[in-house]
Amino acid sequence: MKKWENLLKIIVGNMILAFSVNMFILPFEFIAYGTTGLSLIANHYFNLPFNAVVTSINVIMFIVGLLFLGKRFALTTLLSTMIYPVFLEMTSNVSEIFVLTSDPLVAAIVSGILCGLALGLVIQSGASTGGMDIPPLILEKKFGIPVGLSMWVMDATIMLVQTTFAPTSGILCGLIFLLIVTFIMNRILIMGTSQFQVMVMSDKTEEMRDVFIHELSRGVTMLKVETGYYKKDQKTLLSIVSQKDLAKVQETVNAIDDQAFMIISKVQEVHGQGFKPWKNMKK
Repeated sequence: MKKWENLLKIIVGNMILAFSVNMFILPFEFIAYGTTGLSLIANHYFNLPFNAVVTSINVIMFIVGLLFLGKRFALTTLLSTMIYPVFLEMTSNVSEIFVLTSDPLVAAIVSGILCGLALGLVIQSGASTGGMDIPPLILEKKFGIPVGLSMWVMDATIMLVQTTFAPTSGILCGLIFLLIVTFIMNRILIMGTSQFQVMVMSDKTEEMRDVFIHELSRGVTMLKVETGYYKKDQKTLLSIVSQKDLAKVQETVNAIDDQAFMIISKVQEVHGQGFKPWKNMKK
């Protein structure tokens, strides 16, 4: 079931991505990064068909990834490599059939949301969009260059070249588009996995322990600590709770000991019994 769910995410993600490119990025001449940006450069300076360049880059990068990163990585990019160009061709005339907006700023916001959603779905499934994501991974493997650094340099260079021919509105809205893509993608990746770590220091932690386990149905860990000022041995209660249970936990702690010291920290992901199973990490 998990494999079919991931497969659906990859297909839907690539479909949304292709629609957004043809509906907003190309018509409004936004600057873009990665394969899309490189294809825009090739189309402008060499008059090469946009879809053909995208397909060529994806295929070449897939082969390079296979040679340098191995079969396992290549398999995660195979589906995207095949279906993204197909969806690009299928939606190539979508902006001519109907117009959703004529405002570049609105287009940048909507396309940023759609592309962020698309990339989030693909990456969340454990797959990769391939293309220009691959060279930074190779540089890290072969030369130890951080992926974030090489990807930033590569994308910045691709976008800088586009500023030589893109209109001012395309440059400004393109930057807004990229910021929104990053924000939405990150939100999608942590959706449904965000939890809160609660630490409670009190003289009544044993009473709180019973309430957490039997009334709140939450697991707890008791940590032995020493207070800093009085150097007194004490137990600290540690638990992981969801956002919907957080208010109830705060009320419970306050009702038992209104002098308790409570620390709440947001954690992005928790694996283990009662949370995200470790088997979901296996693709």
